[in-house]
Parts: sequence; C-alpha cells; structure tokens
Amino acid sequence: MWSVGVIIYVSLSGTFPFNEDEDINDQIQNAAFMYPPHPWKKVSQEAIDLINNLLQVKMRKRYSVDKTLSHPWLQDYQMWLDLRNLEGRMNERYITHESDDLRWLHHAQLSGLDYPSIS
Repeated sequence: MWSVGVIIYVSLSGTFPFNEDEDINDQIQNAAFMYPPHPWKKVSQEAIDLINNLLQVKMRKRYSVDKTLSHPWLQDYQMWLDLRNLEGRMNERYITHESDDLRWLHHAQLSGLDYPSIS
C-alpha cells in the first residue's frame, strides 16, 4: 500500500514525495514528505489525507486495501476534480473520460458545487 501512496503522489504532482537533497531512508523514517504549494495548492485535502495514510511508516497505521478503497477521495466528485486539474496542467486528458463530464456537471449543479472550466 506504501507504493500506492507514492504512485498517487507522483500522479497528482508530477514529482516524488522525497527531497533529492536528503537521504530517502531518513525521510521515510521521519515521514518527512514534501507538499510544496505548486502543485499541491490545487489538490484536495481528501487526496492529501489518503496519501498521508498510505505513507505511514508503521504498517499497523498504514491504510489497508479495503480502507483505501472506501476513502472519501476515491468515492466522490473531489477526486474527479483533482484528476481533471492534473489533466489540465498536463494539457492532456488521459485519466478521466469525456463520457463522465455530463454526470459530474449534473452532480455539481444539484449539489451547488463549482464545476471546472478545464478544457
């Protein structure tokens, strides 16, 4: 599950969660992961929470597969927004599908949520 956390981190930010100037083992042991403002200011707290729970040093504290799959970020509109923002920054749509746009637009309108103007 640790690797899943790293993959999500890299997928959302385009960078690794470790500072290249410091020893990776020390950073892991200290759980010293970086969330610089760019690009993390556009990523939801739900996504960061999931990553933090997957990157727990102690295995007994780390999320299991079941707990990960039931995490709010994997269940809702916010995840779709985070992924669309990532695709917008990359200028390429490769994770989400256009066929979902109308469903999320309706969900946003019914819930009074903002809908992104990402092309």
